Amino acid sequence: MATKKRGNPMKAVLAIALAAMTAASVAAAANFPVGTHLVKGTLKDWQNKVLTSSAAVTVQAVSTNGNVIASTKVANPTADGYNFLLQIPLSSKATDSTAAVGDTLNCVLVQDSGLSLAVDPIKVGEANAVSSVSLAYVDMKSYTSADGATANVPAEYIDTITPWMEAYAEEYGIEGDYDPFADYDKDGVSNYDEYRAGTNPFIASDKLAIITYSASQNAPHAISFEYVGGHVYGVATTLSLVNPQWATQKVKKTETDAEQEQVMPSADEDDVGSVTTIYVVPAEGAKSQFFKLEAK
Repeated sequence: MATKKRGNPMKAVLAIALAAMTAASVAAAANFPVGTHLVKGTLKDWQNKVLTSSAAVTVQAVSTNGNVIASTKVANPTADGYNFLLQIPLSSKATDSTAAVGDTLNCVLVQDSGLSLAVDPIKVGEANAVSSVSLAYVDMKSYTSADGATANVPAEYIDTITPWMEAYAEEYGIEGDYDPFADYDKDGVSNYDEYRAGTNPFIASDKLAIITYSASQNAPHAISFEYVGGHVYGVATTLSLVNPQWATQKVKKTETDAEQEQVMPSADEDDVGSVTTIYVVPAEGAKSQFFKLEAK
């Protein structure tokens, strides 16, 4: 009588174990929510003032493919100075509506008028953690010149030039908002750049310029100039004036101060025509170096 062969029970156990492992691998590969990362932010205007809800600005965290991951309106600042809170939903892998830990999201400021402005990106942190950011905002308006050129310019620019237009329009024969691309006083500086410096775009002698410059060995170079309160200044340098390659140079308020990208000598808008000195560290080993004062 023939006997039946029995299956190996160990193989059956191994098969069940492999199936369980495969199911676990599939589960591990699945995407699942892991919590929320909070970003406490401070949005300031160009004069370094913290904005309130009256600014009517929405702050968005946007993925690199354009999906809005988190959005919030600017509110009145809290006691610690924060005026917006982004709640970024997280998952183990980024989706159209979530981010993953370590992602970098674009930060976009959207005005009620529909204009948007990209600012510093946001780095996504761990779930249930809180990070903080400080952002600068400039209220923008769309401007179209007589020849059809279009640009987004700060609303402050339009407000600033209005009285100048009323005072000089008849002399220059200009109607409406003056063209930010033009140079009406022919001083080599555009109207818009004069606005940034706080100088009058209709008076050629009123312009941003270096008054004195001094350099000593192994010490920062000193640059003195007349400033306008509430405006920000910096310095660009190049090693040659033949096909110059201008680059922003870090500056100091004093010789021993920490280096910064730019400085605001005074926030007082009535402080006009005062002289200040800022200091620039010279390029190491350079035989010659040229400096250019800039309004930011």
